[in-house]
Formats: sequence, structure tokens, C-alpha cells
Amino acid sequence: MSFPYRLVCALLLACGIPPQGLAAQTLDPGELAERLRTQVEEAKIAGDAVALQQMVTLSRRAVTAFPEDALLNHYAGYALYCLASRSMETDTDASHALLEQAESFLERSVEIEPITESYALLASAIGMRIDGPVSAMTLGMRSGAAMDRAKALGSPNPRVRLLEGISALHTPRAFGGGHEAALEHFLAAIELFADEAPKPPLPAWGHAEAYAWLGQTHAALGQAEAARTAFEQALELEPGYVWVRDVLLPGLG
Repeated sequence: MSFPYRLVCALLLACGIPPQGLAAQTLDPGELAERLRTQVEEAKIAGDAVALQQMVTLSRRAVTAFPEDALLNHYAGYALYCLASRSMETDTDASHALLEQAESFLERSVEIEPITESYALLASAIGMRIDGPVSAMTLGMRSGAAMDRAKALGSPNPRVRLLEGISALHTPRAFGGGHEAALEHFLAAIELFADEAPKPPLPAWGHAEAYAWLGQTHAALGQAEAARTAFEQALELEPGYVWVRDVLLPGLG
């Protein structure tokens, strides 16, 4: 039994896919991508760092088995991005290390195929590592270039607008950010989410998250009832969204 076949069989078993009777060359990376798409999002919504780490491990194995698959590279980058986001406020160094790893997978993803969400995540992963004026000069330009590429690829994309909003929320108004700019992006993202239905295994993350960030923006603007409504809408989409249910909504008082 060859190494790639043993590796993929282990990956299939970990994802709950029976590998019996399959030859390595007949395994479908699209099925693996769909499993990762679903399970990474479930781990993020559940606020489960252990499960996210498991998804990072699984996605790395998937990329090792199918290194030329753009979506598998995308989901490896996304899993790392989600894990990094959890630790950003508590362990910046660890978060930045994870973001650098995410950047590598996302860069490989867009080299293989120009996926809009991979460019947008790449922009965000680079931008989240800005920690002062010096890094802003270099990383800011790279982040902006990746986001420009994401926006140039085609029709308006809700995940692009979501990530633009998050970036605006953490960017001073003098440099094009601020709460009002973020609010515009989040509202646009939510409108776009309402009309989209990505075909699996294409990226579909972010709908409930857009409401979570919208609520935070309303709260920062002193609009408590609008914030509460946004958080409740997030929970309508994802009732088990731990970040919203246990942190953001109770934080309104």
C-alpha cells in the first residue's frame, strides 16, 4: 500500500468517510473539501479550539495528499485563520505564527486557481499581523493588493465585504476605516448573503458572522437595540454560535 493511499485512507476515516475499495487515484478531493468546509465551520461556531486544531491537522493531510487542489489549500488556510482569530487577544505571537501559516496555504490556493475568498482571506491574514507603523507600511500594501485582487475577480461577494468590514473596524477613520465604514460593509455583506447559494464545496462561511460583527459595530456606536437585533439574527442562523450566545449578547447587559 503506497504512502499517499495510506495517508488519504487515514484522512477519510478521520472525516467519517469509509475508504474501503477505493484506489488512491479515484479518491475525490471535492468530497474532502466539502467535509472540511462543513467541519471547520462547525468548530468555529461551537467555539471549539480543539476541534479547530483537529481541522488544521486534517486539512494539512488533505493538502499533502492533493497538493494541487485549490479548495483544499483554501480550507487549510481558513482553518488556521479561524484558530488564529481565537488567540489574537490572548497570545499575539501564537496568533501571528498561525496567520503566517494560513498565508502560505492561501497563497498556494490562488496560485492554483484565483478563488475570490482565498484572496480575501489572504488580505485579512496579512492585515491582522499589522502591529505598528513599520509593519503597516509593508503588510498594509500587501493586504490591500490581495483585497483588490479579490474584488476584481467578479461579482460582489459577501465574504469579501465581511472581511472588508472587519478590516475597517480595526482601521482608523483617517485611513478609510471607522465604525461607519464598517457598518456599510457589514450591511452590504448581509444583503449579498441573502441572495447567494454557493455550490458545495465552494466557500459558504460568514453569514452568521456578518450579523455578529454588525452587532458589535452597532454596540460601539451606542445603538444597543440594533446590536441586540443583529445578535439575535446571528443566532437564528446558528443557534449554537457560542461567541454570540455566551459573549456578545450577554455583554450588552
